[in-house]
Amino acid sequence: MAAIEWTHEHRPFVFPWRAVLHWAVVGAALGWVAWRIPGMVAQFTDTGVHVDHVQWGWLLVAVLSGAGALAAYGELHRQLLVVGGVDVPASTVQGINFAQNAVSTTVPVVGGAGSLGYGITQLRRRGVNGPVAAWSVLMAGLITTVTLIVIGSLGLAIAGEIPSGVAVPIALIVGLGTAGSWQLLTHPAVLRRGVHAVLRIAPRKWANRAESSALALSENVASLRPSGRQWLALVAVALLSWVLDFVTLVASVLSVDVDIPWAALVVGFLIVQGSIALQILPGGAGLAETGLLGVLLSAGIAAAPAGAIVLFYRAITWLGLAVIGWVVYALLPHLRRRDELQPALV
Repeated sequence: MAAIEWTHEHRPFVFPWRAVLHWAVVGAALGWVAWRIPGMVAQFTDTGVHVDHVQWGWLLVAVLSGAGALAAYGELHRQLLVVGGVDVPASTVQGINFAQNAVSTTVPVVGGAGSLGYGITQLRRRGVNGPVAAWSVLMAGLITTVTLIVIGSLGLAIAGEIPSGVAVPIALIVGLGTAGSWQLLTHPAVLRRGVHAVLRIAPRKWANRAESSALALSENVASLRPSGRQWLALVAVALLSWVLDFVTLVASVLSVDVDIPWAALVVGFLIVQGSIALQILPGGAGLAETGLLGVLLSAGIAAAPAGAIVLFYRAITWLGLAVIGWVVYALLPHLRRRDELQPALV
């Protein structure tokens, strides 16, 4: 009788450094947010505003509009992917979008660049080619930035903060200048003439190399050129994102039942967005709160409700969305693996 031979396959142990690093980042980020929350609660208590005086219905509107603003930005990402010929599920794009926002608003120094790299990497892992992934991430930021400058300058003019003779030219120069630059970049023939004019004084070898690189870039971008209807949809979604963000501020004001001039709200909103864009501290921490509070106080709002408004608005649009984003960041790898296994189970 033949003996039965038992064999055991010995696999070398591989330390799961990626998983450990992943959860270390999540733990550190959520720990930092948790560390900030007691301070914000204490600041609310210091304002002297009693919870019984808070209009909770308006605060709920602020929460929903704050989340909606970020979701609209995610929809902008998705529509840009559609322009590139890629149909990624909306839930996947939104998950990446919320996680990107968390990285950008809580990671010091490299948060902005890190969020861009994270978004592009996550899309590539889901089968989106590099140029289209980068296009959707970078163009979303460009479109929303240009949109904010245009509506911000017009808003300041309507509020009477700057003359219309200054605001309208700024809006036209930024809007039409961006559109003109895009047309130049996406038309190789036009770009070639422009490059020739600029490079006439450059050494021939260097000029030829620069021209070929510029034309290659133009051809790649031209392949992702949206139609007129698609451009309208992209700008509309970007505008919706900013409108919902502004509604969050207005609802935060209404939640403490005070009257604030529209001009102060517009200026305060733009100061917050400018502080975030500077990336001096993650999410504009400190600068945004100080700037908004200063505007409210200068508008004649008492210190107590002004402090509560700042805390509500920033707790929703900054820390609240950051917590959600880091939870999504933690779950995304597991959701991706489940999606990859799904076809085999059907």
